Amino acid sequence: MTDTGGMNDEFNFGEPAKRPARLGGPKPQHDRSTFNPKIVWIAAGLVVAAAAAFVFLRSADVAGKQIADAETQAVSQIDKAYDTAAQGTMGRATVVAVSLYAERGSFTTDVATLSAYDPGLRFTSGPSKDPMTISYAVNAGSFGAAVLSESGTCWWARIGADSVTTYGSGTPCTGAAAMAASAATW
Repeated sequence: MTDTGGMNDEFNFGEPAKRPARLGGPKPQHDRSTFNPKIVWIAAGLVVAAAAAFVFLRSADVAGKQIADAETQAVSQIDKAYDTAAQGTMGRATVVAVSLYAERGSFTTDVATLSAYDPGLRFTSGPSKDPMTISYAVNAGSFGAAVLSESGTCWWARIGADSVTTYGSGTPCTGAAAMAASAATW
């Protein structure tokens, strides 16, 4: 005897399909020259990356220029300080020359006499090599002095017998060259 209690006479092909059946022929193949949307996304990504790089590099350029300007300004201020120190030394040298001229009636050419008047200064008939060394020259009623600043500028002063002092700068850094000083100020 056969147990037919749980049986059903219905016919079934199984579970229904997850996708509906395709009706018609196979899908036509796409031409290889069709547009691929991935390329658009790659190009957009590259454009965004280029824009970000441009903004970053532009900011770095501006920051670099600001730093360079600050350094240039600092160097300029340091050079001004060096020049002021050298001009101060020149002021002391002109006081020595004018004082000795007042005592003797003429400018002295004696290094020992000049150096003894202000021992903090070094007078030389050769070129000045530092801010404390004064190159000097004397000619027909004029005293020329030159002093080299640490900035590299050579400052000149020429004192006439009439006590008029003229100023300048240039090369060489010698008292003889300083005889060409003609400006009222530095």
